[in-house]
Amino acid sequence: MKKILLLVLASALASVAAHAQTPAPAAPAPTTAPAAPAKEEAILPNGAVAPAPVAAAPVTDPNGASKIAPAPETPAANPNAIKVKAEAVGGKLTVKTDNPGPTRVEVSDGGGRPVLTYTMMNGQTPAVLNVGQLPAGAYIVRCTAYEKTGMRRVMIGQ
Repeated sequence: MKKILLLVLASALASVAAHAQTPAPAAPAPTTAPAAPAKEEAILPNGAVAPAPVAAAPVTDPNGASKIAPAPETPAANPNAIKVKAEAVGGKLTVKTDNPGPTRVEVSDGGGRPVLTYTMMNGQTPAVLNVGQLPAGAYIVRCTAYEKTGMRRVMIGQ
């Protein structure tokens, strides 16, 4: 009889102990303060804890609305543009345009000063200019035909 009584008492204590180990339901958070997000930490290979990354704050206007920068737009093709191909090799600058008529070619230095001027009679035939006397550096090749213009940056002597 003692064994049965001990068995019943042990099972009752076990159920009370099991019930005590289950977590109690958490009290609801106050509605005035939002819950803070959990911090994430990374453990580095050497065992040190890396700091959590800092999130960038969204840009907002004075009214609190979020501002997102618009995507850059590709400009429409200019009907007055001339396509220019320019290559500098061995002291020679070869310039070709898509303009069929007479075209003025102007080579300018980095400061915008013209250093060489040439007039092409037919843009379909490439013009070969001697640029061996110019110092090495970046130059702008600008082609103009009436109101149409086009330009290209070239490196000479490098």
